[in-house]
Amino acid sequence: MVSLLCDGRAENWRQRVENVSAAVLMLIALLLPFSIAASNILFALLLLLSLITGAWLRGCALLWGEARSLIVVWCVYMLLMVMGIAWSSDMGRGLVILSKQWSWLLLPALVVICYELSIRRRIMLFLSVGLGLHLLLAIAQSQGVPLPVAAPGGSSAQDATGLIGHIGFGFIYGIWAAWLIHEGSLATGKLRYGLWGLASVAIVLIFAAQGRSGYLVAAALLLMMFWKLCVDRLRKRTVAMIAIAVVMMLTVVALGPAKNRIVWTVDSLGAFSQGDLSHTEARISLWYMAWEGWRMHPFAGVGTGGFPKIADEVIAMHPEILSPSLVGATYIAHPHQMYLMDLVRWGPVGLLLLLLFLGLWIRMGWRLDWQQHDGLLMALSGAALAVHGFSAPSLEEYYSSIYAVLFMAVGMSAVITQRDDVKPHVSGVS
Repeated sequence: MVSLLCDGRAENWRQRVENVSAAVLMLIALLLPFSIAASNILFALLLLLSLITGAWLRGCALLWGEARSLIVVWCVYMLLMVMGIAWSSDMGRGLVILSKQWSWLLLPALVVICYELSIRRRIMLFLSVGLGLHLLLAIAQSQGVPLPVAAPGGSSAQDATGLIGHIGFGFIYGIWAAWLIHEGSLATGKLRYGLWGLASVAIVLIFAAQGRSGYLVAAALLLMMFWKLCVDRLRKRTVAMIAIAVVMMLTVVALGPAKNRIVWTVDSLGAFSQGDLSHTEARISLWYMAWEGWRMHPFAGVGTGGFPKIADEVIAMHPEILSPSLVGATYIAHPHQMYLMDLVRWGPVGLLLLLLFLGLWIRMGWRLDWQQHDGLLMALSGAALAVHGFSAPSLEEYYSSIYAVLFMAVGMSAVITQRDDVKPHVSGVS
């Protein structure tokens, strides 16, 4: 009797702590666009609570059972990252890179909270409220209203990306806009057009800002939505909605700052094709450094953290590759390209593991029934990371990695719930 009473108390205590964890996660979803510091403190609290209650271990078991191939590839990728420190020319830099992977430790806890407590819809509601309020802040900034704190990452009235910065803005709002389009396709009446209108505002602001990676992410995700919701289903209203979004996108490109950025990119690529590296933009010079660095170490790469030193060696041999904006730079941390970054770090094995990981991630979400809520976030987050990786180290940037983990967790919980719904229920035989 005493044992049963103790067990009951322990279960009640565990349930209360997990309810607190759920409340913390909803608060994070609301605050994340506005405060990295507060969100990190809450993430640490959430991780601690999940370890105390055993939710983190249950999440690991859940992921192992539902996405084993994906988890195995990711573990091998992380093992290579750790092992790569051994042959790095800068072990200290390698440890810094390893420390940036902490956001992926949250995945088991987030998945199990969303799945066991069935709160993924509430998480998306709080996340949408937070992103919606931040969108209003970015719109106000574009009209000359100063931000309450210093603007990060090049955010300004001419490049209004609020407190997120122009590098992560298109990534986050591209996924959110695609999700809103999908939610609108499942809704009816005024709610449908309200969701589609909100998605259109987000898309316009992405293309009004000066972040070319954001343009690519938004365009790629819109194409995904068009294929899954229109070509597969031939839903005329959804076709009309995406067509309107594309027209708005092209209009902003033609009239806004996106046009200048695209022209600049084309001119820079033209200079590169003619061998005039001194008149290319910084990213192309960085990509060339990574390529030459890999050619110097073609099998195992330069190791985790070795890129800054190999970049210095390449510059010493080919000073003409420096674009004007890089002249005088004393430290080059990464090549602003995830695929070349992994190639120069760990050779072909590292690049193949990255491609396999992203491919399994996208495939898992692509094969779902997109007529259900939230499961598409698996495919959207993986595809956004893959596209963003062409111009940034997306797996290691704060906003892209943390939002990818959050969207993946919500999508994964939806995947598991869908599978539970279709499992046959076998009655017991007496």
